[in-house]
This record gives sequence, structure tokens and C-alpha cells, in this order.
Amino acid sequence: MFMPQRTKYFTYFFILLQGLFLISVVSCTVVRNYPKDRPFIFENTVNLQSIPKEDRSDLKLELEEQIEDSAKVAVASQLPWPKAPWIIPVPVIDRPNFYDSLSVLQSADNMQNLMLSKGYRRVHISVDSSLEVNKDQQRVKIQYNIDAGPLYTIDSISYRLADTNLTNILNLEKNNALLKKGEPFNYNLIDQELNRMVTIFRTRGYYNLTREDFFVEADSGFAELIDPSLDPFEYISKLSELKERKKKNPEIDLVVRQFPVKDSNSIKQYHIGQFTIYPDAPQNLSDMPTDSTVTFRDSFRIVSYYNTFKPDFISRFIAMKPGNLFNQDDFSKTLNNLNKLGIWQNINITPKPLNSIQKIDYELRLSPSKRQFFTIDLEGSSVLNTNQLVLVGSGRVGLALNVRLRNRNIGKKGIQLENSVRTGIEFNNFSKILSSEFTIGNRFSIPWLVTPFGKSFGNTLQNARTIITGDVSFINRFQYYDLRSISSFIGYEWKTKPHVTWQFKPFNIELTRIQQDSLFTDAIQRNPLLVYAYNNGLIVGNNISYNRSFNGKNQKHINSLRIYGEESGILLGTLFPGQTAKGKSLEDLYKFIRFDIDFRHYINWKKTSLVFRTFAGVGTALNTESRQGKITLPFFKSYFAGGPNSMRGWQIRKLGIGSNIFFDTLANGAFNDKYADIQLEANMEYRFKMFRLFGFWIRGATFTDIGNIWFRNNIDGQLPGSEFRFKNVFRDIAIASGAGVRIDFTFFLLRFDWGFPIKDPRYGPDKWNTAFYSNRKNGWFIDGVWNKPSFQFAIGYPF
Repeated sequence: MFMPQRTKYFTYFFILLQGLFLISVVSCTVVRNYPKDRPFIFENTVNLQSIPKEDRSDLKLELEEQIEDSAKVAVASQLPWPKAPWIIPVPVIDRPNFYDSLSVLQSADNMQNLMLSKGYRRVHISVDSSLEVNKDQQRVKIQYNIDAGPLYTIDSISYRLADTNLTNILNLEKNNALLKKGEPFNYNLIDQELNRMVTIFRTRGYYNLTREDFFVEADSGFAELIDPSLDPFEYISKLSELKERKKKNPEIDLVVRQFPVKDSNSIKQYHIGQFTIYPDAPQNLSDMPTDSTVTFRDSFRIVSYYNTFKPDFISRFIAMKPGNLFNQDDFSKTLNNLNKLGIWQNINITPKPLNSIQKIDYELRLSPSKRQFFTIDLEGSSVLNTNQLVLVGSGRVGLALNVRLRNRNIGKKGIQLENSVRTGIEFNNFSKILSSEFTIGNRFSIPWLVTPFGKSFGNTLQNARTIITGDVSFINRFQYYDLRSISSFIGYEWKTKPHVTWQFKPFNIELTRIQQDSLFTDAIQRNPLLVYAYNNGLIVGNNISYNRSFNGKNQKHINSLRIYGEESGILLGTLFPGQTAKGKSLEDLYKFIRFDIDFRHYINWKKTSLVFRTFAGVGTALNTESRQGKITLPFFKSYFAGGPNSMRGWQIRKLGIGSNIFFDTLANGAFNDKYADIQLEANMEYRFKMFRLFGFWIRGATFTDIGNIWFRNNIDGQLPGSEFRFKNVFRDIAIASGAGVRIDFTFFLLRFDWGFPIKDPRYGPDKWNTAFYSNRKNGWFIDGVWNKPSFQFAIGYPF
């Protein structure tokens, strides 16, 4: 019987999965180095009842963490190398714990305390254990049975503090209270509320108040019956009604109180006294020089030993001004400001309270980091999928060397200068260099806003800085072209809130020049459309971005939003339109507007996470005197898809444009780097822990990427399928799915992904080129394509 090729692949694939599953089931658990004469812990099971399904999995994980270390299953890994079943993931227990009934009972007590802290006041826990003899192994299986019972909720919350000033302060912040009617009676929530109260007081000068000065009383009685107007019959009726209600939905009344004041200084407000700064103190006090210079700036006393920093530079980052009320937020802001500068190795603030006058003197000792910082990085890449290889324009193998030199303290004002050099080559079979790159970068980072509006402008902003860059780049594609570019910008970065970051570049200039070689000139003569993708360009404009992270009511959910806008030539091209004509100074000026939006949603559980990302970008190029007709964004500002951080079923810049195949067939694929004006993309990735190897976590992931890039219009009518049309989105959309492995080295993460192009819109029955002809409409599961994954390698997560 004839079996279609795609069906055959699916059949083999599912047979393989079923075989692996059966092997893993049969293999069960591997135990090593076990005691042959004593029972040991083989399995722990938590059976949780009376809990909604949506809350059960997370709560079970928390309960499992309450098991004593001596009563846990000693799982060493998930791969039983070098014994069978080798690479099949099954639990491996190495040196299991002896069975100890006292540790098991203590684990049950720990679980009960956890459930009580979460508001389950009627929880009941029982423990069952069974012994299973397997050859010479005495395996003990333990089951913790937990009947949670009803969840207690908060019926009322009141604050009764000894000091009326504290009560008045809380009343101003009552809308932000964490304890509210109807919320679960949760110890963690109560603790957070007490911490919130103390933070409020400590931002208003109450330096000596701590979390230990307050406590919460809980009463599950019947406060509603405290009514002298009730007659005996009404009282009996109401009592019966309340008992029945609280049996089904138990409620608790909470009262926040203050312990009796033992020290009157705890309820007094403190001011900042003398503030002494040692900006270049040695790390060891024994190395302290005898000579020093004392300077006063903005009421700060600055003691310098080596004249490493300007006094004005130091004082501007200290938010705790002498004479002001003590403010915990100013203390945190000062530490944050100093740490963000990155020029000190150690930062130590020592308070010296003066209770007799309610003041606090401070000493700030700063130990500078090494002024010079030098790094060298080596990168490598390899194209494994030869179907997507650029046959002439670039090579199979690439090497790059990055060198960085940073000076952390220019002009004694913490200004940082970073110089970088990047060199790279691409080649085939180590015989001929096909592409080379050389880039020099320079970056100034000034830790304040340099503006015409004066020194005080921007002082209320957080982590404000000014960035000035200048880069030069040379790229050579053998016998095709030399690409030279110069770029520079002046930009500002600041935070209005801890989770909101703004970046603004009021001046951005980029100049690109391309010098054609013989093969490229011939290609343009045969295919004039190449001039739309590879040409000289000048950008003069500005851009702005807004970044915000925020959480929903559920702390497991994290959101991230980035909005970006950029323009070039709108002002300059409008003021000097004549200069944009052929032969004039602004002949190569690009006029365009570009707008991007990127939204990400993270759902984090104990051992797994689910990540969603959506991206949309669109750019519009406008006419100038020298650029007329249907024009596109410059290729160095265009959108592209594919690679380790985008559509992972394709190599970088190899997807699209739309369903058009022009660049894939041009000169045998020599120019199949693809750029366009519009990009839509959606990604979903499920991440999970697998096992530990040599102390490092090996993590896995499965993913699906959906998207493509398009032109705004069909350039000169010669690129059918490349223009964006809503009615053709389903036809043009590409879909990749696959899996990956990540090696988590704590400080960085290595990522390996295999992406399968299960829907490639370049293929279909209406393609004029036989290489892209298929009887399957819209490019679904193209034989010989979808089952050949692209291998992606990168450092860090894609999003």
C-alpha cells in the first residue's frame, strides 16, 4: 500500500516517541549506592484535597519543599549514564536517605505550619508509608494526605496604634493597604503589610521604628454580636446564623497594634546631621594615608586622599541632604545612584544616631574600582542547513574577535569611555576568505543629563545619563562590494519610576557608502531591483523609546512593554528640499518614519515558565528630490526575520519577503539577505528544568514562532507576493516550531535551538521557479524542507 511521504515521516516520528515512552516507563527509577540492609526513602507523594485545581499544582510544590532534607528522595539527575537506559530521561537516586519516622513526622508538621500560614486553619494531615522489597532494595514510599479544609478570609481590618501621628500617616496611605476584606488570611500578606507600614514611617523621619514594634491580633469570634440594642431572641437568632455562615465561610477580624513604647526615641522623627564622604578610601583601613584634603560642597564634608574625584561630582548623587528629615527612600536612592555608576568596588554607609538631638550623622566610604577595564571575546558560527546557505556572498564558517577597553573615570567625574574593536571573517572550507569586517566603536557615558537647561535639570530623575557615540565600520564581500559606514548619536537615558525607562536621541546621524565590485555590478545590470536593497544612505534624525515592566494581581505574571519611534530627514529634508537633489550635499538623505511595539508576557512557576511575545513594526519611506517613486527603508534600518532571536526555522535574514522568491533565485541565492518595511511576529516558548550536570542546570524548551516581513507595496510591480495585504496574511505567514537545550552557567546561559519550518510561504503551486514549486498550498509541510531543522546557537534567552 502506498504511503505519502509526509504521512510516513509522521508515522516514524510517533513510533519513535512511543518507543521512548515505553522504554522510560519500563526503566522506571535507577537507584545507586543504596544500603542493602536498611529501608530507604524511595518515593514521596503529596495528596492534596479541598483545593481548587488552578491553585493545586503550585501549592503542592510548596508543600514538597517542606519535607525535611533527611526525608527527601535523593534524586541526583535524570540521565542514568553510563548504565541503561543511557539517554532516556528517568529519575536516578544516588545514596538514598535512610527511612526515619521522626523526620517524616517533622515534615508533616512543616506542611501543617505552611497551610496554617496560608489561612487553612482546619487543615488535617495524615502520613501513610509502605515498604516494597525489590531484590536487595528495601524501598519506602511515603504519602502525605492533606485535607486543607475551608480557607479563612479577612472580614475586617483596623489599625490601633499608640501614637496618633502614626495613625494619621497610615490614614493617608490607606488605599494602598495590602490587607483587605475578602482576602485570604495569609501570614505572608500580614508580614508584607507590616513591612509596608514601617517603610511609610521610615520615609517620614521615624528612623528607630522597626517591624518588631508592631503585631497583628486575629479574632475569629462574632464581632457582629457586640450590639447592645439586640434583644435576647435576636441575639440567639443572629448567633445561630453566624455559626452556620462561619462554618462554611470562616472569617477573621484583624487588628494591627503597636507594642508598648519602651524608648520614646522610637516615636520621634530624626533629621540628617553631618554627612562625611570619603570618595577614594582604601579597602583596608590599615592602608589609610595620613594626608587628606577636606572640602565642603552642598553641606557635605568631603575627605579625599588621592584627589580621584571632583567634589561637585560626588555630592550630586547623594539624595540624603543634611538638614532634611530621614527618609528611607533617599537612603535607597543614594545607594542605587552610586552602584549604577559602576566606578566603585565597595560602597559603605555608616549611620551614627544622636538620640539627644534626634539627628543622624553619616559616613560614606567609597573604594574605587580599577580605572581601566580590558576584555577579549572570540565568537564562532557555522551554517549547518545548506539549503539556506548564501552560496556566493558569504561563507559557511565565521570567526570574530572583539576587544574592549574601558576607562571608568574621565575628568575625575565618573565619565566612562569605552573603545571597542571588532574583526571578523567568513570562509568556505578554510580555502578562501569570502567576507571580512572591521569595526571601531567609541562610547562616552556621562552620569547626568547634559542639556542647555542648567545643572539642576533632571536631578529628580533616576539613573539619568548622557550617551555620546562614534562608530566606523568596514565590510568587504569578496568581488561584490565594500560597505563603509560612520554613525554617531547624542542620547539621554533616565527613569521616571523604578520600572519605567526612557531613552531619547535628539541627534542621530548615520552615513553608509557602498562601493560596487565586478560581480555586484553585473548583478545590478541583470536585476535592477537590487538598488532598492543595497545603496548609499544618509540618516539625520532622532528616536525615542519607552520601556515599562509591570505585574498583574498574580505575582507569577510579569509583563514587559517597549515602544520605539524613529524619524530621519523630516526636519532637514523639509527645510532644505533643494539640497536633496542629485549632486547636492543631501543627495543620499533618507526621509522615513518607523514605529515598533514589543510586548512580552511571562508566567513563572516553580520549575517551568511560559513566555509569550508579540512584535509589530512598520516603516514608511518618503520621497526626496533624488529618491522618487516607490521607495523602501534603507537596508540598515529595515526589518528582517530569522536567526536565533526571531523565526528560528530560518537562518538570520533568510525569511520572506512575504511569499516572494525573487531574492532566493537571484544569482543562485547570492543576494538572499532580505530586508523589508513591515514585520509581524508572535512567539511562544515553554521552558522547563531537566536535570543537573556537573552542578549546572540543563534546561529544555519547546517553541513556536509565527511571522514574516513585507514591503508596503509591490516594488515596480516586479515582486509579487512581497507587499503586505490583510487578505493575504494567512498565505504569507511563516510558522516554525521546535525544541532547544540551554546550559545555565548562572552568570550566562548557552542556548541551542532546532527550528523546523513547518510552514514556508515561499513554496506553493503557483511558484514559477521549480525549486519552490509544491502542490501543497501556502507552504505547509513541504517534503524535504519542514523536516530539516535550522540549528541556532546563542548566549542568553531570545526574549
